Amino acid sequence: MKLNTNRAKQIEACLKDQKPLENTAVRVELSGQIKVLPVYRVPIKQLLFNIRNGRFAAELLAAEEKFRRKLDPTVEADSKVIQKLLLEQDKTETEMLAEDLKTHGQIDPGIITFDGAVINANRRMAILKFLFEDTREPRFEFLNVARLPENVDERDLWRIEAGLQFARDFRLEYGPINELLKLREGQTRGLTPQDISKSLLGRYSTKKVLEMIDVLKLIDTYLRSIKKAGEYFLVYRSVEKFKSLQANVVAPLRRKGKKDSEIANAIAIAFALIQKTDVSHWDIRNLQKISLNERAQKELAPILKDKPSKEVITEAFSAAAEIIEDEEKKDKPERLIKRALAAIRSISPKNARLRTAAVKAMLKELAGQVAELLKGV
Repeated sequence: MKLNTNRAKQIEACLKDQKPLENTAVRVELSGQIKVLPVYRVPIKQLLFNIRNGRFAAELLAAEEKFRRKLDPTVEADSKVIQKLLLEQDKTETEMLAEDLKTHGQIDPGIITFDGAVINANRRMAILKFLFEDTREPRFEFLNVARLPENVDERDLWRIEAGLQFARDFRLEYGPINELLKLREGQTRGLTPQDISKSLLGRYSTKKVLEMIDVLKLIDTYLRSIKKAGEYFLVYRSVEKFKSLQANVVAPLRRKGKKDSEIANAIAIAFALIQKTDVSHWDIRNLQKISLNERAQKELAPILKDKPSKEVITEAFSAAAEIIEDEEKKDKPERLIKRALAAIRSISPKNARLRTAAVKAMLKELAGQVAELLKGV
């Protein structure tokens, strides 16, 4: 991280003019060693929001897409945008934390970089700034923080950020997309999946870290395919579907030796289902069985054509799923025959589509299949 010398000097002068807060300190791991850092009361005006804060990474990307530029926390206007993002993440949680800060003050100290970027406590700082603007009470002008040494490297910084921000406590949860983005950020900063797993105290195994990074790759591919790259808010409610696609379709098909082209087709079909229908993550799981069944696969062919409608996608997927369901019930002929009879009886002999060549061909095939079954009776 490039340091702003002037701001760093201002913070240094502030800390020299005061004693550390009593009975409070912060423990962090730096270069494999545990360090105990003193906590000071620092004016918020000397601090910066941490734009890399994983808790609102997706929201930040959406805002930057809206403004068509990177937000700079050193610019007052951009700082206000970031503050607004933090305050609006979860308004109920924000109100609760604001009441807690007004009643009890700041209990848990934050951590800042040598240069004054807030590692954790970004939302608390946003609320304190709002409270000061609202009340002009001097107590809301300060944030209690421990300051990291100047020589902290990017990997240690990620470990500290992730370890604090993934913790379950009164602070806002990440949300599934921001978790994925934070894990990938660790990888881009040079941490191995094993390092990431260890830094999160085993919350995710090494295998799970790799799987979640692969899920984010699928999401990125999907967003590019619909020409919405980086707009992660579009998939907030669909993350479980992408997780199911990776864990229950892509990975198993790869283990079973399916060709890359076949896996790509399964992914393309899943993307169409996610974009245009309301299928669940349980439905997405079925694509593995469908991809392994030649008859079911043929039913999905219309989905791979250019810009299929919702009706075409739904009908094709339903037909393929029914083939798999029927295959699984092949040892229960009574149930399958009842189902077939119910379907046939629901068709009106006056339906004009019965006279089309395609339907006539299917009726002949149906009659032939029934005749074959009767031979064995």
